[in-house]
Amino acid sequence: MRNRNDTNQRLCIITHSGYPVEPRARRMAEALTARGYSVDVLCLRLPDQPTEETVNGVRVMRLPVTRHQGAGPLMYLAEYVRFFLLAAWRLGALHRRHPYALVQVHNPPDALVFCTLPLKLSRVPVILDLRELTPELFMSRFGLARHSAVVRILTVLERWACRYANAALVLHERHRRIMTGRGIPDARLTEVMNCPDERVFDPTKTPLSRDGLPLGQHAADGKFVVIHHGGMMQRYGVDLLVRALASVRDQIPGLQLELYGTGDFRPEIERMVAELGLADIVNLHGQQPLELIPPAIAAADVGVAPMRQDIFTDCGLPTKLLEYVALGIPGVASRTATTADYFDDSMVQFFRPGDAADLAEKLLVLYRDPVAAQAQAARARRFTEAHNWPGERARYLDLVDRLTGAQCY
Repeated sequence: MRNRNDTNQRLCIITHSGYPVEPRARRMAEALTARGYSVDVLCLRLPDQPTEETVNGVRVMRLPVTRHQGAGPLMYLAEYVRFFLLAAWRLGALHRRHPYALVQVHNPPDALVFCTLPLKLSRVPVILDLRELTPELFMSRFGLARHSAVVRILTVLERWACRYANAALVLHERHRRIMTGRGIPDARLTEVMNCPDERVFDPTKTPLSRDGLPLGQHAADGKFVVIHHGGMMQRYGVDLLVRALASVRDQIPGLQLELYGTGDFRPEIERMVAELGLADIVNLHGQQPLELIPPAIAAADVGVAPMRQDIFTDCGLPTKLLEYVALGIPGVASRTATTADYFDDSMVQFFRPGDAADLAEKLLVLYRDPVAAQAQAARARRFTEAHNWPGERARYLDLVDRLTGAQCY
């Protein structure tokens, strides 16, 4: 067999998102680089980012496309079309200079995978990463019905994209069942769960303490810190967390809420914080580098994943919850379908989706019994024993090696 480090095959990842802020694309790109592949990434250019740079061995090339988060369908369509055309042009130019052995495209949109057509015709294998269920995403985002023309078109495009690609990645077992139910052969699907990268979310390297106090004794410093990190969209329920905080403020001395991330719903969150008089206990940190998130989680007493429930969120397993679990922080989460597939009531404090009062009660439960809270966090780590990035990474790399024809000792 050939040694992987002697092949140096070139791969390209295309994602309609920022990099390195999109953690799934980053995990995969860095795993490929560590395997010995040369990896290029074509992505959006976010404010203040350079056009091109190398990040942890990954060559990142950012296309001049503006993100219109929170815009209407026509604006999204225009943005997708512009990114598609620029990605197709840049991919072709790069491939002519130094041919790629494989291209991986992250949705949405699913149709983005077709920008690889010239390479596919020359037998370059293509992977489609289904990081979102696009029909359900549009149903949730724009209030569309399943039978609407837009959703029917998106469903057809999704099916065509999966059949066009040599392989498609799904996030978990429920995701796999949905795709096979839509006519995609199971053999074409590979499950790669969004487990935290153990190099970043490593409890042995992240000091689980605050102000010198070990985990479980945070209350001794007079603070009770709640954290939420990730996108600020209405479906993620950050407003429910803010309302819950307002209702328990008088019952939890030293209460603080640390919010990390951004999104189109942030102005509404800022307005709510001001109206409810919470400015002194709510801190909005905005988008932060991934490396700053584990210490922030470790400094918290509770992590909350308060997603609302709808056809889209029922298909999602919140990565933030997995990161709380990985670092041993007690979690509170809405009881959505996929989350309940992997966690039970002994592992997570579940609250009724959309019910801020029930969320508040679960925060009080964890505050009033810190010993039980830590026992809950310990039980939740059963998830990481069964599902972790080393295992998911191995499955993913095996797929890439097989498609590129690479072999390693």
